[in-house]
Amino acid sequence: MNESIIEHGPETGRRRGTAALAVVLVVAAVAGIVVWRSRDEGAPVARPASKGQASELYAADGTTLIARFDTEDPREACLRVPVNDWGYYCDYVVTWWQAQEVFGAGKAERVERLRHGGFRVGGSLDPRLQANAKRRVDAVLPVGDPKVFSLATIEPGTGLIRTMAVNRNFRRPPGASPAVSPAERDGRPWRPAGPDLVDPLISGDEDMPGAAAGAPFMMFTLAAALESGLKLDHAIDTKRVYESNYRIDPSSPVACNGGHWCPVNTGDTAYQSGRRTMWDAFGHSVVTYFVALQEKVGADKAIAMAKRLGIVFRAEEDKMLSQAAGASWGAFTLGVSATTALDLANAYATLAADGTHCDPLPVAKLTDAAGRPVVGTGPACEAVLRPEVARAAIDAGRCPVGDRSAFGDRCGAGAVTTVRDTVGRPVAGQLGPTTNRRTFSMVVAGPQLVTAGMIATSPKADTTSVEIADGVPERATGAVAGVQHDGLAPLPARDFTAPPQEIAG
Repeated sequence: MNESIIEHGPETGRRRGTAALAVVLVVAAVAGIVVWRSRDEGAPVARPASKGQASELYAADGTTLIARFDTEDPREACLRVPVNDWGYYCDYVVTWWQAQEVFGAGKAERVERLRHGGFRVGGSLDPRLQANAKRRVDAVLPVGDPKVFSLATIEPGTGLIRTMAVNRNFRRPPGASPAVSPAERDGRPWRPAGPDLVDPLISGDEDMPGAAAGAPFMMFTLAAALESGLKLDHAIDTKRVYESNYRIDPSSPVACNGGHWCPVNTGDTAYQSGRRTMWDAFGHSVVTYFVALQEKVGADKAIAMAKRLGIVFRAEEDKMLSQAAGASWGAFTLGVSATTALDLANAYATLAADGTHCDPLPVAKLTDAAGRPVVGTGPACEAVLRPEVARAAIDAGRCPVGDRSAFGDRCGAGAVTTVRDTVGRPVAGQLGPTTNRRTFSMVVAGPQLVTAGMIATSPKADTTSVEIADGVPERATGAVAGVQHDGLAPLPARDFTAPPQEIAG
């Protein structure tokens, strides 16, 4: 696999019968973007039925209590969860709750209703799958390792979060103080070293934006190219070194010919040059193919595609580059911006759901103190990509993970991963470390579940220069594939819908 990346800076079936999860995908997709909403339009504001009754959060089985929000700051309740690794999920539930207008005009009012509204929150977390995910994550990198291995599993078409696992304890580090306000997380200090952290390592925020994903970001250029009218068999005669039109500092080690950015292919020698299509270029992460493809389509189009599919730019520099200077952000296609495991899973889930994006959702069912369903809190989804384009992107995505295109042997010869064999179901995705081996990311997507994992260190840590040890990416790949297998095991087998022949070429 080519890894020349420039680093910049369950079960489910028996839970879908509730009204809160009813999502009817009406996609009148002919051209452009068709928008639909699953949230109740004009839904009444949820009012607590009684004062003083704490809300409770249950796992997806409906009986396992995760947290009772009876503390001044609901996040404190997440520190007391029965199983420690549920804390990161519990914390995300609080974050999600604070963002829901249905619970009040501001965060303080919403938090008050969580504390005293007596809501019963039916969470999306699958305890069995979560236990397997945590076990697999810790087997790759133990708790407290200098590198953080985070993993998330999400359901396409609903956005329901099934796992949030990381090789850390959800525990405030020694000497750390609780947040100064129940509505804000200010005051939770970052402690990069040690096993205990309460920061949103899996989902991210402005203080924890994530890390460079590398090769999985090539998918956004590929999808943008397909949307522009190019076909999967679009051929580019690649060279080992590509002189791009993107301008950089002439003194940069990746500059050539007076300040042109000149990326280089590495990895499998058979793919360092030659005529490539989207299938084999994506399958082997051919850097010079995707830089040239992005030039043809426009970096701004690739960036816009990433946003539509579910990537959030949290780091200030990434925000700036993705807006004002988006057209000249050549390295974007190589995954240099910061992201998280949850964002990666969500973006690929949009493609797996035929182009329907759903906001990540940690709540599957919600009732008030009187047992009445709370409207306006179900899946928030919209069609952001024509189904045929999403299906074509997924078809190319089958190449890096050892699957096969719907159109036959299009992925090219050479070594591929055994993810398909591990999962035992149709898969698509992408994986790879950055060039300096400081981060590694992987996504495994299926029609019913998507699992993503990232190995990285916080940008604020003193160990950002530590390389990932030999063998760790391979073990991490096995862990992500294993979680995907575990999650799909109770579900009936499904395949992706093949794209039309016209888009294949």
